[in-house]
Amino acid sequence: MIDILQYEGKVCVVTGAASGMGAACARTLVELGAEVTALDVQPIDLPAKESMQLDLMQQSSIEEVAARLPAKVDCLFNCAGIPGAPRFSAIDTMVVNFIGLRHLTEAVIPRMSAGGAIASITSVAGMGYAKHLDKVQELLGIEGFDEARAWCEANPEFANGYLGSKQMIIGYTHRRGGELAVQQIRMNCLSPAPTDTPMMPAFYEAAPQEFMDEHFQAPVGRNATPEEMAEPLILLNSNAARFVSGVNFFVDYGYTGQVFVGDRPGLLL
Repeated sequence: MIDILQYEGKVCVVTGAASGMGAACARTLVELGAEVTALDVQPIDLPAKESMQLDLMQQSSIEEVAARLPAKVDCLFNCAGIPGAPRFSAIDTMVVNFIGLRHLTEAVIPRMSAGGAIASITSVAGMGYAKHLDKVQELLGIEGFDEARAWCEANPEFANGYLGSKQMIIGYTHRRGGELAVQQIRMNCLSPAPTDTPMMPAFYEAAPQEFMDEHFQAPVGRNATPEEMAEPLILLNSNAARFVSGVNFFVDYGYTGQVFVGDRPGLLL
C-alpha cells in the first residue's frame, strides 16, 4: 500500500496537545510514525516523544519553548486556542489565538527546510475577514509581540476577541503562504464547524445552544468530533497536499457552501 501522507519519521510540533483537536492530532501523528513534540499550558497525557508546557499568552514562555524544540522541524500544527468571552478577555484571546501563535510560528520557521509545512486551526467565525482587510493588514504589519498587543488594545472594535483572532489567522495564512513559497515551506489553515471539544461549552455560554445549532451547525445535523478536524489538518501538512499552500480549508460538511450561495443566513459575512 502506498503511504501518501508520509509521516513516518517526520518531526512534528503540535500546540494545544492536551485536549480536543490538538490531542486528536498529536495522537494520530504518533500512530502514523511521526516524532511528536507536544505543547500545551495544561498537562499532556500522550505517548509523544517529548512534551513541554507552553503559555501562548507569555512571550517569554514561547521563546523558552522555541529554543528547546528539535533543531529540525518538518511540520507545525497550531491547534491551541481559547474561546474568548465570557471566560477570557478580548485582549487575552487575541494574544493567545493570534499574536502568540504567530510568534511561535515565526520562531519555528528557521528550523524548517524545503518541504516543511505549517497548519493552523482557525474557525468559520473568521469567514468574513475580507471586509476588515485594512485592519488585518495593519496588524500583520506589526511584528513585535508587545507592539501587536498594544495595537489590539488601541483597536478594540476589530481586536474583539474570538472573531478578530480567527480573522487574523486566515489573513496571516494567506500572506505568509505566498511569502514562504520561495523557501518551499507551506502554510495553510483549517476552519472547523462547531466541534465537540472541551471548548464548546464556552461558546454555549456566549450564545444559547439553540442559536448555535440553528445558525452554525453543519447541515449533517450534528457537531463534528475532534478526529474529524484533526485528520484534515494532518492531510494539509502531509506529502499528499504538497502543492497546497495559502489555503483556508473549510471543514463543515457544507455549511459555508450554503452560506455562500445564499441558502443560509451568513451572520458572519
